[in-house]
Amino acid sequence: MLGLILLGSVMLPSWALQRLDEKGQVRVARALSWVISGWVIFWTLTRIALGDFDPRTDLPLDICNMMALTLPFFAHTPRRAVHEVLYFWILAGTIQAVLTPHLYDGFPAFTFFKYWFVHGGLVIYAVYATRALGFYPPPYALFRAFLAIQVYALVILGCNLVLGANYVYLLGKPPTASPLDYLGPWPWYLLAIEPLALAMFGLVYLPVAVARRKTTLR
Repeated sequence: MLGLILLGSVMLPSWALQRLDEKGQVRVARALSWVISGWVIFWTLTRIALGDFDPRTDLPLDICNMMALTLPFFAHTPRRAVHEVLYFWILAGTIQAVLTPHLYDGFPAFTFFKYWFVHGGLVIYAVYATRALGFYPPPYALFRAFLAIQVYALVILGCNLVLGANYVYLLGKPPTASPLDYLGPWPWYLLAIEPLALAMFGLVYLPVAVARRKTTLR
């Protein structure tokens, strides 16, 4: 799956830049957003239909599912300011879910496909929108994205307290192995993750900084 995500991240924007005009490139972004969002909607409706839906675990409130669900609204008329936030949230956050998946079912389980279409699709979308649509975030966008995620975490914390849930792992670590295991017990890992998140935002900005520098030098 990692290989497919990497392949899609390289090939899709390259193909769009070579073969499509600007309108075609935007249409690809829209189509990709609907595929990703469709999996979240389909998975949620399926859980409800099967009687397995639990609002404490199955609402699309974690960052990846929420971004996937709302992505078509952002992709319909792509805006640079919105993409700047999505870029950092996806490449700094979703990649963690790709590298350390919270997934119990393997291929060809339904949840396996949902998980990888959503998380892998988000990574491909972020790279595609950056390269094909030319939405290269400026340096200050890093801090805007960091501030936005603080606000989002506070909203989700309120939802967790009401539902008795643990979305975004604000009230406990994931049951599977993750980098949070090295950051101490709750609630200290929440404090430890703040500078690490900012550092991750800086790390994923490096390719953009290089690309912007090359463009400037030209």
